[in-house]
Parts: sequence; C-alpha cells; structure tokens
Amino acid sequence: MTRLVLLGSGHAHLFVLEGVARGAFAGTDVTLVAPVRYQAYSGMVPGMIAGVYGVEQLSFDLTAIAGGAGARCVSGTGHRIRADAARIELADGSPIEYDVLSVATGSTVRGIERPGVAEYALQVKPIERAAEIAPALAAVVRAGEEPSVVVVGGGAAGIELACAARARLRLLAGAGIGAVTLLEAAPRLLGGRLPLAERVACRALARNRVTLRTGAEVASASATSVRLTDGTELPAHVLIWATGPASTDLLRTSGMALDPQGFLAVDDRLRSVSHPAVFAAGDAATPARWPDTPKSGVYAVREGPVLCANLAAACRSAEPPEMYRPQPRSLALLNTGDGRAILSYGPLATSGRWAMALKDRIDRRFVRRFKRLESGER
Repeated sequence: MTRLVLLGSGHAHLFVLEGVARGAFAGTDVTLVAPVRYQAYSGMVPGMIAGVYGVEQLSFDLTAIAGGAGARCVSGTGHRIRADAARIELADGSPIEYDVLSVATGSTVRGIERPGVAEYALQVKPIERAAEIAPALAAVVRAGEEPSVVVVGGGAAGIELACAARARLRLLAGAGIGAVTLLEAAPRLLGGRLPLAERVACRALARNRVTLRTGAEVASASATSVRLTDGTELPAHVLIWATGPASTDLLRTSGMALDPQGFLAVDDRLRSVSHPAVFAAGDAATPARWPDTPKSGVYAVREGPVLCANLAAACRSAEPPEMYRPQPRSLALLNTGDGRAILSYGPLATSGRWAMALKDRIDRRFVRRFKRLESGER
C-alpha cells in the first residue's frame, strides 16, 4: 500500500481526511501526525478568547476524525524532515517513512528571538498556543492586579486579539477595568495596504478602549513589562505576540527548496518544486508562481480541496490534476469582540453587527462540516 503521511494539523489536512472518509484514498495507508488531539479552528479563536464560544464549539477531535476516516493518528511533533530519505523524525526520536508526504505544520511568529519574548509572550502561532490567553487574563484578575495587556502586531490577528482581550476583561472584571495596548512597529496598521480597512479598524479599537501605538517596536520583554527600542517601558501583565508568520527549523532543515523566508516552495499543484513526493499547504508553503500569497486561514482553506485531489492522484502514481491559483482578493471578517465585525474585501471595508452575524454563520458552517467526521459520517 502507498504510505501517505499528513504531517501537521493545519486546516488543509481536514479536507484530506474528509477525502479519506469518502474513499478517495483507497489502497493508501494514511497516517496523520498531529501535535495535539483537539485542534482549534483559527477563525473562531478570537471569539473564544472574548468569551463568545466555548472551546468545544471550535475544536476538532483529530483522533476521532482520523479513526472515523480509516486513518491512523499519531500524537507527536515533527522534528526533522529527511526528504532525500523519504522519512520524518518526530520529537521523541521515532521515525515514520512515507511514499507521499503532505506538510501543513503552520508557522511560528517573527521576533521571538528578542530578549524575554520567547519566555514571557503568549504566541498565537501555532494556533494551539492561543488557548493560553484567556487563562492568563483570568489569572491576572484573580491576583487583584489592575490588568495591563499588550498585544504586539498590527495585522488582522493583532487587531482581533486586542479587541478580544478587552472583551474578556469586561467579562472578568467589568467595563473600564485594565488597559489594553496594541503595538505596531510600522507606521500603519495592516501593512498600510488597506487604508479604508485601517480607518475602520482604528475606529473599532477606539470604541473598545484599546490604545494604539504605531511606530512602536519592542526591544525586550520581562514578566511585567515590555521595553521599546526608543527606551519607553510599558507595563504588561499579559503580553500577546501576534506578529507576522515566520518559518520553523522543521522546514529550514528539510533539504527541500525554500522561499527567501524559509517556507517550502511549491508549484501550482502544491507540490514541492524540488521533491515531487512532498506536498505542502497553509503557512508552511509558498506558491512559487505567487510568492505574495498571504499566509492566512482563508487561503489555507481554499488550498484544502486542491491538496486532497492532488494527494489522492499522487498516491495512485498519477499526475496531480488540480491547479491552485490564489484568489486575487479575499473576504476578511475580523471579530472586534463587541458584537460587531470588520468586513473588508479588496479596497472596501465596513463594520457592523450584521458583519459579525455573517462571520458567525460562515465559521459555524465550517466547523459543522468537519465535526461530523468525528462520528464517522462521510
């Protein structure tokens, strides 16, 4: 039997497991290697932190999904991909050999090498780390502190998490308690590429009493504060690190072709440009023809069906049939933690409760689609 290994619990692999359940991988021995049993859907994580959703509403039981599909689930984290030997090595030292490999291991965040950041900051990538944020906020409130929360990163994730932290503080201690500050090293939010969305986001931050500081780069962090490069020190009982995606040692040491930032370079079939038995999707991959494809869940989800079809073909020793072409613009919906959401599409942007209702409907539909696989539905 062809040995297919799915390394990582990225959203694109949910589509592959769905394909396994439907019989698209007959004659294939499928193994999922996942660092956690319960994987959160990234689109609803800010809502979880804000207190809108319970953990169980946005989590997939990967062991149940894999088992129901007829695949094997191995609990573990990839330590080394030895692409020339068609083998991966897990963190515990155990090896797994493959005929076809799919990588959806996500990314980490930029800047964690700065003094104190890796030790004291709560990271949002990989996504399972975000589950630490709400308990950290609760612990500060229980300790009787006047909570001071600092979120670093002025992209979509940073905006959502700053608003979510404010919403959680309202639940824990009431309106007006604590300070939430959003720091962005650049002069503009959202990379300066979406001026209207930036204006809408600034209004949402102000409405939620989140202090915004642009041109503010963090030099170091401690248990109770952050120091900026200009020497300013800000209190930070809870520090949330939501900067842009960064590659991991797993990818950089794989021996496969990489993009300049260290992510796996893939062709328009989501196949490694250097090792045709390896496919990749989500944050771990950069399409060589479209190197500026954003590393966000919206794009990973679009890659999922293409990845599934092409992996199924590769396991039959057939040419992958589906071409991935990233959409030129995407619908973005950012939860602002106050019953509203920001909607942006290309240069357009607005906000309102209707936008949050739309986001909630889309997110719940996605979760329902794959949670049903936990019971063996196909």
